[in-house]
Amino acid sequence: MQKKKLLILGGILAVLALIVLIFENPFGKSQYEKKVEEATVLFPDFNRDMVSKVEITANGETTILTKQGENWVVTTMDDYPADSEGINDLFTKVEEFTNTNLVSDNPKNQVEFEVNSAGVEAKLMGADDKLLAHLFVGKNTPGFLSSYVRAADSNNVYVGQGNLQSVFDKGTRTWKDRSIFNFNKGIVTQVNITSAEENVELRLDSENKWQMLKPTASDVKQTEIDSLLTTLSELKTDDFAEKKDLSEYGLDAPISSISASLNDGSTATLIVGKEEGGKHYVKSNDNQTVFMLFKSNVDRLIKKSETLKEVVTPPETEETTPSEAVDVTPTE
Repeated sequence: MQKKKLLILGGILAVLALIVLIFENPFGKSQYEKKVEEATVLFPDFNRDMVSKVEITANGETTILTKQGENWVVTTMDDYPADSEGINDLFTKVEEFTNTNLVSDNPKNQVEFEVNSAGVEAKLMGADDKLLAHLFVGKNTPGFLSSYVRAADSNNVYVGQGNLQSVFDKGTRTWKDRSIFNFNKGIVTQVNITSAEENVELRLDSENKWQMLKPTASDVKQTEIDSLLTTLSELKTDDFAEKKDLSEYGLDAPISSISASLNDGSTATLIVGKEEGGKHYVKSNDNQTVFMLFKSNVDRLIKKSETLKEVVTPPETEETTPSEAVDVTPTE
């Protein structure tokens, strides 16, 4: 039976490999592929350090990202801090585009590959809106391991590695920075968790171990507190809420909260409001934005004392057997 299962699994893997070879065609030429005399980058004038503005148009909507000092903001969303990691990924892709895999130079094929207004248009600009790179990102190739791309001033369509539309177009996730907190968990000295059931107070002692002070004095499971601090210090939102009065989200009288005191004197506090559609509305103490977290992510933060408490099992005591009993009968 085991041998039969292995044969079936091997057959499935072989079929999948064949599909990739057929559609991605890594060893041969596609019906469109042209011979390239010498590999060059598509955007030789591009320099990420010179980029100060990015315009991305997808589905008829344009998102503008602007560099302010050393930071990026989403200009079209009230200058909200932008996803800097996502912007760096976008720059890296632009730097990597080369002419090594040309699939078409016929302008009629642009519709087929969606390297026109049907795809994603990106303009990367420097000072005085000077264009450093202008391109269209099209649909995925049949094998879904790469995508079509075209420089705006050329009819040539190339294959670029990866699902490029997700790099250039964030869709409903938007280009906003999704971070709620970003601090070093190693500088946390105290944690307070408040819920409807109890108030939990945890503190780091002189031996660098966590202790529970409330609701009862106890040692703390170090693995549990470490997991909690990792989640809190790197917390990202699952979604953004619309701008409304805090009372509509239950954040004027939060149902629970978690607060971490840092050794620099600052505090990172998250208050939790009502639940709707499997997500809780939450807000940090240093940001007016209302975020949304899945209930499971909130549960990873608002932990119960019983979960955090280290239960110490008393050592087993050896029972004295009859054969080991001491004879205390008085002698004559």
